[in-house]
Amino acid sequence: MGSKSSKPYDERTLEEKIKSNWNKTIGLMKRGEFSTVVIRAATTVELAANLLVKHEFQHNRQLPEHFVDNLMMWANGLMGKVDRLLLPIYKNTPAEDSLKEVKKRSKDINDERNNVVHRGQFKAKKTAEKVLKEAEFIVNKFAVLSGSTLSISAEISDEEEDT
Repeated sequence: MGSKSSKPYDERTLEEKIKSNWNKTIGLMKRGEFSTVVIRAATTVELAANLLVKHEFQHNRQLPEHFVDNLMMWANGLMGKVDRLLLPIYKNTPAEDSLKEVKKRSKDINDERNNVVHRGQFKAKKTAEKVLKEAEFIVNKFAVLSGSTLSISAEISDEEEDT
């Protein structure tokens, strides 16, 4: 199984990492690895949250990268980033309603991920499909809010995955 990208993972942009993780997620779905799909989809969503946090805090607010990285570590996970960083910074802005919708949809993904990671549950195809659809919505919403042209799709095609 070859990689489409010759660039080492650590040298990729955040958008490239999101795309790579999403392609891996779709590949796992094709192979019927539904529990792992849930974990990878949640990872992709969290990377997209990082994209928005970095855009708002580093680009728009001009905060130092090391400080923003520490904020993201402190926020601890997707729900922490939404609750502790994104909703407060976007309070009373046009983006607030979008982020409230993202929070609502993120809860399902986070709960399903935690059931796999912390409780050892196995997931069925139906659950993986639901998580993929929710992740697609959230990643694309975070991309739009960050001014990125990144767009992902939960459609399953025959394209080779990128690792």
